[in-house]
Amino acid sequence: MARKIARTGKCAMCLLEKPLVLSHLIPQAVYDYCRKPGISPVRVGDGVIMHSDRQLKDHLLCSDCEDILNKGGESWVNPRLATLEKTFPLYDLLMASHAAFSDDKGGIYYAAANPEFSVEKITHFTLGIFWKAAVHSWSGSKNDPMIDLSKYADTIRTWLQGETAFPRDVTLVVTLLKPDTAFIVLQQPVETKANAWRTFLFYVPGVLFALHVGENVALEMRMLCFHQNSTHPVFVSDEVTAVYNARLGRDYVESRKTESYLRQRAKRQKRPE
Repeated sequence: MARKIARTGKCAMCLLEKPLVLSHLIPQAVYDYCRKPGISPVRVGDGVIMHSDRQLKDHLLCSDCEDILNKGGESWVNPRLATLEKTFPLYDLLMASHAAFSDDKGGIYYAAANPEFSVEKITHFTLGIFWKAAVHSWSGSKNDPMIDLSKYADTIRTWLQGETAFPRDVTLVVTLLKPDTAFIVLQQPVETKANAWRTFLFYVPGVLFALHVGENVALEMRMLCFHQNSTHPVFVSDEVTAVYNARLGRDYVESRKTESYLRQRAKRQKRPE
């Protein structure tokens, strides 16, 4: 599909002065997984939880670099996320791999055991979104980037372009939620509580991504890196689900839009079928 070109500027990825296209922070297709007829997706971020069709987009990349992100991972990941109908193709692929450990609360699975579970595509998709959040505000009222990856933003940029090896001191941890408990919401990248290193999270339907960056990332954490560990570990955890649910709950309660959201939801529930 052709993208409308509206302006010329410096592309954030190739750093060249070129015509720019409208880029989305979270791929446009992902919004379809959070939408029912007549009901907009639930978006969490910036102190807001609300139904909204507004997609975070801006003129950030040239067409060539937009295609790098699309072909690198977005087009592969998008149709494999959890849905409102409780289907979850990515989870099904994981269940066909080897379980290092599992019980009724979840487990650790080695994605390397199933070549159809594309580690490179998932990693490229994930780091692409973290990187876009680190180089642009995605807000009309702010200038600072959404998150601060400091020097790691540029090492991620060159990896996304295929110019350099996977960034040193960057660890990606991937956790899948079970299809019957997966939240069908979108949460934009956010920094979580500080450790000796920095940790960032974002969530798309069924998958929680955690990015740990810094020279002080613990060895035990590095060993869990989805990309760098040759077994490509993926977690399935009801405990993580509970923790994330609590986090969403805090965001929900503290949101300045919660009262309005509840009123709108109540009105929809009262409408006759």
